[in-house]
Amino acid sequence: MGACTNSEGIPEESDSDLLDAIEADAASADTAGEGELALPKKEYDGQLLAQVVFDSVDYIVSPEQLLQPFIQEFGDGTVVDKVMIRKVQEDKGSKPAYYVVGIGLLNGAFRSMALPLDVASDNSLYLSTQATKYICNGNTSCGFCFFTFKGNEIVGCSCDTNQQADPNQCKQQVTEGNMLLKRGVKLRRYRDLTEG
Repeated sequence: MGACTNSEGIPEESDSDLLDAIEADAASADTAGEGELALPKKEYDGQLLAQVVFDSVDYIVSPEQLLQPFIQEFGDGTVVDKVMIRKVQEDKGSKPAYYVVGIGLLNGAFRSMALPLDVASDNSLYLSTQATKYICNGNTSCGFCFFTFKGNEIVGCSCDTNQQADPNQCKQQVTEGNMLLKRGVKLRRYRDLTEG
């Protein structure tokens, strides 16, 4: 009788025991000590967009698939014709940040939108609806409006012209949260498109 033939040798856990263990883990995470991060209360809804491989961005979702979602996110007639993921790193010693950026025009005026991406431990880049939305609104006299940074954080917008700086040429708008990928957008993996 060397082999187990019944459940006597295997302790069973009921569903309620398993649920109690999960709740206890969650409670201990909620009461994280000083210097520890508590788990967020909201369920994470991030979607995988890309992965950083050897310091370059490997797109999982093609930038072209994000054109229409950016147009819808602007929601004011802005025509987005370029989408990219940009790395921002103040210096080699600091951890880089990544933003998905949509660039376009509204009635001849430059506009751009940047959304910070969450970086996973395997360098996968995710976009969540909880990500802050940054918009640079240029007027027709500003050829190109770009984001300004302090460290890896967006702190404003500036107009790239050789003319004297006019603070009204490029204005920043900040909104908590976004709906870029939540308006019924069906994304296909870039690798699926290129292989088939």
